[in-house]
Amino acid sequence: MFGKKKNEAVEKPAEKPTPAYLREDYSYKAIGDAVINLDNLESGVLYEIKCSQCEMSIRSQGQNIKSTYEILKENGCIGCGNKDLVIKKVDMSAAKKEK
Repeated sequence: MFGKKKNEAVEKPAEKPTPAYLREDYSYKAIGDAVINLDNLESGVLYEIKCSQCEMSIRSQGQNIKSTYEILKENGCIGCGNKDLVIKKVDMSAAKKEK
């Protein structure tokens, strides 16, 4: 009496598109060597913390990444609990320059 009819076709959700940052042609990839000394972080530069196990990544600018990294190092990755995390600069050269 109430609820769905038994003969209704259930639609499968469409396949989700791959996020832009996971595609090969994504312009803003993390580059260079890992940042070892957190005192060398530059303000105004975008950095990425990446988990070596589950590939979770968090991006932030300059010194803001330092506090996030310290929390993750203490508690582990929010995705898998792994404490092997790497900080790298993000290549922003493809970004449009303001005139």
